[in-house]
This record gives sequence, structure tokens and C-alpha cells, in this order.
Amino acid sequence: MRALCVLALGMACAHAQAETWRCFNDVEVACTWDGCSIAADGGLTPMDLAFSSEGGVSLCAYTGCWDGSGDVVARLPFLVIAARQLPWSDPHGGPDRERDVLIAFDPSDRVALVKAGAWALPLHCRPGDDGGEGTD
Repeated sequence: MRALCVLALGMACAHAQAETWRCFNDVEVACTWDGCSIAADGGLTPMDLAFSSEGGVSLCAYTGCWDGSGDVVARLPFLVIAARQLPWSDPHGGPDRERDVLIAFDPSDRVALVKAGAWALPLHCRPGDDGGEGTD
């Protein structure tokens, strides 16, 4: 009985620890109702995405970030997070800069697909506790 309690407690603690990820893009893709296009050479907007398996989201570009929490709508085989109306963090932010953000993450190859406004981006990810942009 004691071993069963220890096992249950260990499983609860393991579930309580959220996995975190940091992701970066190599290309910029923008989509509208009539199609998608990739940014021309030199037109890349560097994006920095941080998210947790519990739904925390921070998507940064330019001088600010969309920060907040989303709903985890799937965990397997992909982690999918849908965040509604995340506020923009820079001083010029306002309701007109809020965005819905969708993240679909495949932990097997560490690729995330992000949709935020017109951006539709593939990003490469690393565990959030590895110090940032380390190599695989």
C-alpha cells in the first residue's frame, strides 16, 4: 500500500512540473485569405516563442511580446495551445494589438507551428531550461 501511495505521489508531482520550450524561426511566412508568401531576403522578422505544457505563452517580435495563457486543447501526439486575445507588452500596445495565438508542437522533432495574426510560422525548439539557443 505504501509503495502505491509513493507511486501515485510521484506521478502527481511529475504531472505538476510543466515542460517549457524556447523556439526560433529561420523564415517568415505571412498568409491572408488569398495565399501565403515567404519574406524576401533580409525581410525576416525574428520571433522568439516560449511556451509551457500547461499553456503559458510568450511570443515576441520587434519591441514587444504577446504574453499570457492559453487552453491546452491536445497533448498527444501534438501539444496544441490556443490562446485568445493575448495583450501586446510594449508601451504602444492596446486592444488593437491583441492577437489570438495558436501553437501546435511536435516533441518528436521539436518543431512548432505558430499562427498569430498574418504570421504562419514554423519554428525550431529547444527545452526552455537549456540556456536559450544551444545546439541540439
